[in-house]
Amino acid sequence: MLAELLFALIAAGHAPAAVVTPPLVADVNCDGRGSAADFTAAILVAADDTRFASCPYADPFRDQVLTPDDFLPILHDLFATFTAPWTPTPTASHPASLTPTESPVTTRAGTPTLTPTVPPLPTDSPTPTATTTPTATATPSPTNTPTRTPTFTPVATKTRTPTRTATPTRQPPPTATPTGIAFQLSGDWAAHWTGAICFLNGQPFASLADVTYHVTAVFGQLDIQIVNGPVLGRGLALDSMNRVQTEYRVAGPDVCIQDGITEEFDYNYTFTFNTSGTGSATAKWSYGLNAHCAVCQVSDTATLLRVAGPGS
Repeated sequence: MLAELLFALIAAGHAPAAVVTPPLVADVNCDGRGSAADFTAAILVAADDTRFASCPYADPFRDQVLTPDDFLPILHDLFATFTAPWTPTPTASHPASLTPTESPVTTRAGTPTLTPTVPPLPTDSPTPTATTTPTATATPSPTNTPTRTPTFTPVATKTRTPTRTATPTRQPPPTATPTGIAFQLSGDWAAHWTGAICFLNGQPFASLADVTYHVTAVFGQLDIQIVNGPVLGRGLALDSMNRVQTEYRVAGPDVCIQDGITEEFDYNYTFTFNTSGTGSATAKWSYGLNAHCAVCQVSDTATLLRVAGPGS
């Protein structure tokens, strides 16, 4: 539907090179322009929170599943790019001092072609080339009423305003803050295990060594991998205590002589991460349970300390 709307605007004789007069509210790739490239940037940071890491305008789209409402701020910038200069004729409900980029909030007596706070749906059939004069008797289109998108406007959810002020055309970006609890818990976590020994046939066999885990946030879930080692789990869901659980199985060095089966290590991990950068882990693991030879089982605990991140 967006492509059809863009083709219609281009066919009407407007190119996207027009000067942007209102401030941008969703410059996702921080290139200073409202363009289709911002849609691509939003999709990229939603799938990979490390993309556009230095662009604060990308944070609202980072580490989440995008919905159609998430693209409304980008549409605002895109339509503002195509909007032609417009000067209204003074009326009883519209002071003559209003400029085309100021959006009246107390009265809506203008015709459907007035520039709205958010872009109209394609059924509004905007004609950017027309210079219209609002009248006191005109009524707003039923598809452009205040109840159209009451829960998502740039002012309410993005803490930026599209109205023109005495400040520069592009407002300074707000201080960047991580978005999403999974993103805040991502990074590198060093684990110190107690080193409980698994005894096989009464002999010391193996224990967990101190390692560093790389934690990545993907769509609000976590991937955990030993640095320079195997992936222990992907798409792990956080519970209310910021905990995730995962099972990792790997073949061991022995083949059980009774049935010819390669014996396996079986690890069941529970990781607890805190936004303060500390955490804990437990591991209940065994060797040889999948075969009919000697078996050992042991439980171990570890303290966690974040040494890099989040988002690293």
